[in-house]
Amino acid sequence: MPIADKLVQKSFSEIEQRSNSDIINKRRVINGEDDGLMQVSPLKHPFADEIFKTMLKNTWVPQEVPMGKDVEMWNTPGALTEQEKRVYERSLAFVSNLDGIQTNNLVINITRQITSPEVSLAIVRQAYEEALHVHSYATMIEALNLNPEDVYGLYRKDMELYNKNKRILQSFGKIAKPDFKTGTFEKDQLFLEACVANIVLEGIYFYSAFLIFYIFRRNNKMPGSADMIQFINRDEDMHLKLFISITNTIKEEQPELWTEGFQKEVRKIITDAVDLEYEWGKSCIGDGILGLTPENLREYLQFIGDMRLQMIGLPKKWNSKNPFPWIDEITQSSMIEVNFFEGTVKEYSIGTLDWD
Repeated sequence: MPIADKLVQKSFSEIEQRSNSDIINKRRVINGEDDGLMQVSPLKHPFADEIFKTMLKNTWVPQEVPMGKDVEMWNTPGALTEQEKRVYERSLAFVSNLDGIQTNNLVINITRQITSPEVSLAIVRQAYEEALHVHSYATMIEALNLNPEDVYGLYRKDMELYNKNKRILQSFGKIAKPDFKTGTFEKDQLFLEACVANIVLEGIYFYSAFLIFYIFRRNNKMPGSADMIQFINRDEDMHLKLFISITNTIKEEQPELWTEGFQKEVRKIITDAVDLEYEWGKSCIGDGILGLTPENLREYLQFIGDMRLQMIGLPKKWNSKNPFPWIDEITQSSMIEVNFFEGTVKEYSIGTLDWD
């Protein structure tokens, strides 16, 4: 609702009788007190402000990442096999599609339902970062002189990518209609389901592609691309933390939504996402590439899926272990103090990564 409408619906005498503490105390992530004026002090949802401040510290631009070694390797005969180039391009195609989908989803579908100003600010910052990621992938495409049609347009030629993009778009379709508005039990559950879909997008769908870029770097191939992905991965870690906090806060504020049946549906959403990501990853790597096999890929994605379930208060499904413990060394160095998926981001200078 526009700010003017929110103000003119009440008379001055009605507004005058309200105290600041009344307004703040009635705030919720959705369906809360909201005059549209973005007052963020005092805070009702401090988690969002903390994440927003961390996002600001993480500011970077893709031009900071040196791509010279990647360009040389890409153009040197024999430096990469044809399979490796195919896997690289296919992974780049998917992540570039995914960040575009997410940018639109946040701006068009999610933000308009939020009634907590500090949560809104964090989501708007996230949308900026998703747009930055879109630009980052474009930087990689241009640096390697790839055909944009082969990357951005791959979903028009690759049925598996088409089906995956379609599934992701469908997960947000329930709240995408222009007249969708939270405020009823059914629609609030649909919005909460969309929040879970964001956790899946940020915390599962990206991960086989991220892993592939890290596998390249571990084998001394395409180091600049992996560096770019590390910047992006650091942002996505904050996005994941944000939507886990949003989901858990809505559960606290509206516990009636978290029914046994809904929990079963959430488990199915996450289980299906792990299966979908595995099938996509397997279609990329075939029998295996550079030590990444269908077997350890499945185990890795199941390990991640269990962590996502636990983060929103649900029990594990697979009890799988991380077959790539070295990935924490890549993602944690000078960035994450404890566990990569649950850790607290350290203080570091804007636009720098120090992982060697």
